[in-house]
Parts: sequence; C-alpha cells; structure tokens
Amino acid sequence: MLTLEGAVGELAASRHGVISRRQAVAIGLRAPDLGLLVKAGFLSLAAPNVYVVASYPVTWRQRLAVATACCNEAGTAGFESAASLHRIDGAAEGPVVVLVAAPRRVHLDGVVVHVGPIGEVDVTFIDGIRCTTVERTLCDLASVRSEFEVQLAFEWYWRRHPDLSALQEAVERLHRPGQSGTKVLQRLIGEARIGGVPTESALEVRLDFVLRGLPGLVRQCEVVDIAGAFVGRVDFALPELRIAIEAHSAEFHSSDVAHRSDLRRHVRLVAAGWRVCYVTSADLADPSKVWTVIQTMRRGGPGDAVPPRPPVPRT
Repeated sequence: MLTLEGAVGELAASRHGVISRRQAVAIGLRAPDLGLLVKAGFLSLAAPNVYVVASYPVTWRQRLAVATACCNEAGTAGFESAASLHRIDGAAEGPVVVLVAAPRRVHLDGVVVHVGPIGEVDVTFIDGIRCTTVERTLCDLASVRSEFEVQLAFEWYWRRHPDLSALQEAVERLHRPGQSGTKVLQRLIGEARIGGVPTESALEVRLDFVLRGLPGLVRQCEVVDIAGAFVGRVDFALPELRIAIEAHSAEFHSSDVAHRSDLRRHVRLVAAGWRVCYVTSADLADPSKVWTVIQTMRRGGPGDAVPPRPPVPRT
C-alpha cells in the first residue's frame, strides 16, 4: 500500500513535481494530509492550492505546470509558452504565459495571463502540461508577435502539415472582425495555396525576408543541366540569370559529410552554368551586404568560388 509520500510522488512525477489540491483530493487525500506533507518538508506551497515536491528542481516547465494548476486548473499554457512546448521555430523557454477563459487572479510573480475563449478542441497536453494545440498557438501568436516571427512559425508549421487544412479550420473558427492575428494567417494560407512551397529551415525564412521584392525570385527551384538532367534543388533562384541563392546553416552544412556533399553539388551547379551565392547566419547579421552581393551578381558579378563551411554549432 502506497504511503502518503508515495501516492503524491507518483502523481506529481508526470507533472514536474507539481500537484494541485484538486488532484490530491481526486486520489483520496484530505486537506490535513497535505498539511502533514508540507510540515514534514516533502511538499512546499508554490501557489494557493498548488504544491511541489520539495526534492524536484525548479525549472521553466515546473513553473509553467504550477501556473496552469492555479485557480482549480483553469489555466492553459498559451502564446509563447505553448510555442516553446511545441518547439516552434523562434520560440524559447522564456516567459511563463497562460490563457484563461475568464478573468482570474493567478497569484504568481512573472506569469503573463491572457484572457480569451478556449474550448477543449484547442487543448492538448505536452510533457504533462495542459497547453493550446499548435493551430491555436499559431492563431494566438499571430496577434502579438512581429511579422517575421509569425512567418517563421507559419513556415515551421507548413513544413510539417503541407495541406494546412487543420490550421485553416482553426483560423476560420477563431476569426472575429477586427482580429489582426487570424487575418495575417488567412493571408499566409492563401499565398501558400497559390502554388507555393515552404522553406526548409528557419535560416531560409530570414533570407526570404531579405530577398523580398527581388524580380523573378523562385523558392525551392529545381536546376537541370543542358541535357535536362536533374542537378539539384536550390533554396532560392533567379532562373533567367542562372543565379542560385542558398541558405547555408551550420545545422545542415558543418559536418565533414555535408561539406563534401556541398562541394560536389557546387561543381555540378557551376558546370550547368549557374552562379551560386551562399548566405550564412553570420551574413544575415548585415542584410544590406547580402542584398548588395545579389545585386552585383544580377549585373554579371561572380558567385562564390566554393561553398563555405559554417562552424560546428555548439551543443
């Protein structure tokens, strides 16, 4: 038979050491039992009616679990916090953000609370934490983040869900007159459906922003040689000028194997009459320089002699 500590610890183990009074009652504990566990040092009070097992380390996810457990578990991790749980490009474990259906006081320092309607159709669980679905998360992010950040998140989603149907359904269901976020997503979905293809990395999205307005620009362009044989697919191209523009990230191009492959591919592109510009993350620190290089190539200037080898990313 489980002891009090065993019963609470077993339940809290899947919730980053967090347990609410409501959850404790559901497994048969009483308020005096929780008091005894606090007095014994096994539990500590993290928020009104929310406890943490004292031996668990304090982490961002534990703080988020505490925030969602407040007010009788009325909170749902949303906006930037949900984006981080879903591992959306551009998201990080920073703010603790929860969404509640009605105004409530969440008694925690550093917690951002948004109020808005939310149904179970918009809720999922990740790592034991109640959070908004990825589609609802994108709709919420689009109302508070910059155009670039929304594009970054949208492209991340598009690569994983090419038909975009679930996102379109969520946008149509959540859209209200005057809402900017869902309107932005409606535009992005519409543009994507007109023969578009997603970028393949976050670096490509950054480069796409720099190249906007470049006449004749094509995304994910297939290059063939004079005989019609496939040479490769490049991130961006000006086909009439035979200029290829590649987003060259450390994530995909820093290893020995990747660099050898890049060299062989570069030789094939040059043999097919193409000039190639490789753009790294460091290059995008100064977008104007990238734009100048591309304009020089449009006027007949040379491309890169060889693909660069980005430094191995730190782990």
